[in-house]
Amino acid sequence: MKILIVLAGSPPSKELLEREINAADFVLAVDGGFNAFNEYQLQPDLILGDMDSANIDEISSTEVLNISDQELTDLQKTLDYVFRTHPVKSLIFLGAGGARTDHLLHNLHICASIDPSIRVQFINEVPVDGDFSMENIQRITSHCHFSLSVKSGAILSVLPITEYTGLTSKGLKWEISNQDRSHGFISQSNLVIKDDPRFNIEHGVAYITVYQ
Repeated sequence: MKILIVLAGSPPSKELLEREINAADFVLAVDGGFNAFNEYQLQPDLILGDMDSANIDEISSTEVLNISDQELTDLQKTLDYVFRTHPVKSLIFLGAGGARTDHLLHNLHICASIDPSIRVQFINEVPVDGDFSMENIQRITSHCHFSLSVKSGAILSVLPITEYTGLTSKGLKWEISNQDRSHGFISQSNLVIKDDPRFNIEHGVAYITVYQ
């Protein structure tokens, strides 16, 4: 199943949220992540969290699962629930970015350790006064090789999150060829020169970050 998880960081636009809802098999609003649904008069399948930042006064038929365990972050609670109740093939996160960079880094770290066969993607909208409008972060593992659905001309960076070996790309201006941590190599602000570039990694976890 393709699971959409909306967190309480920078809220997605209505257009982005509706697009991802329509593409998902199951939609979760995590605590304050529900506020975007409320604003746009949309409904998730479930609201989950300790409810300390969600405006839930006007909820009608949506199920609310209140989990108050303060030893876990809202994302950890959500992943625990999702993996216990659904056959997960893909996770899409909205609202994971925003002013708290530490929250985004922690979320990336948590997701680095989940089943490597699951596709993981974070989508964040960038303020309109910048050069780009969208940030798309996708996890790559030895069990999850893929081509990015991105057009030539996009800017791309590679963010290794663990020890890694055999990182290779196809479709970039400065290709990555069998790199590992010992090279001290990080590909920053690379240029996509071929639609739908491909990535492989033999061991470890990295995130491919695309700006468009």
